[in-house]
This record gives sequence, structure tokens and C-alpha cells, in this order.
Amino acid sequence: MRDLVKAFLLGLVALVVLIPLGFVVLTLGMPVMAALFALTIPVVVVLALIGIPVFLVVVLAAVLLAVVFAVLGAVLAVGFAVVKLLLIVVLPVALLGWVVSAAFSARQKRSATM
Repeated sequence: MRDLVKAFLLGLVALVVLIPLGFVVLTLGMPVMAALFALTIPVVVVLALIGIPVFLVVVLAAVLLAVVFAVLGAVLAVGFAVVKLLLIVVLPVALLGWVVSAAFSARQKRSATM
């Protein structure tokens, strides 16, 4: 019980000290914050006038690069699909047609010579 009363009294003393200290910090801090805010206005204006257009140019360049690479990727994807189709479907069918044509032409030549 004694420790509880001691902690309670210490808390009251801390509040008695901290509340006026808070008012002092608030009284001194507000004018300092206002002065710092007034000093930052030119920096904010310069950043707004120069930074936003620079940022927009950088974003535009990034978008243009993304579009270029996207179109290039799409064209390459279609090209790879065509080559894949050529190698897997057209080439075997053409090879088979050539073999069948060669076999028929050889058969016709052999029957013509006989």
C-alpha cells in the first residue's frame, strides 16, 4: 500500500512539473515553428515550380520507355509464336509433303521407264 501511495504522489509531482513545462514549450515552440514555416515557403515554391515539371518529365520518359518496351515485347512475342508455329507445324507438314511428292515422282519415273 505504501508503494502505491508513493507512486501516486510521484505521479502528482510529475504532473505539477510537466504541465507548466508543456505550456513553456508550447509558448516558445509556436513562434519558432512559425518562423521555420516562413523560411520554408521559398523552398516549397521553388520545388513546386521546378520539381513538379521535372517530376512530370521523368514520369513521361518512364511511360514512353514502358510503352516502347511493351510494343517491342508484343512484336517479339508474335514473332516467336510465328517461328514456333513454323517449326512445330509447317515444317513437318512441308517435309512430309516433300517426301510424299518425291515418292510419287520417283514412282512415276520408274513406271515411265518400264
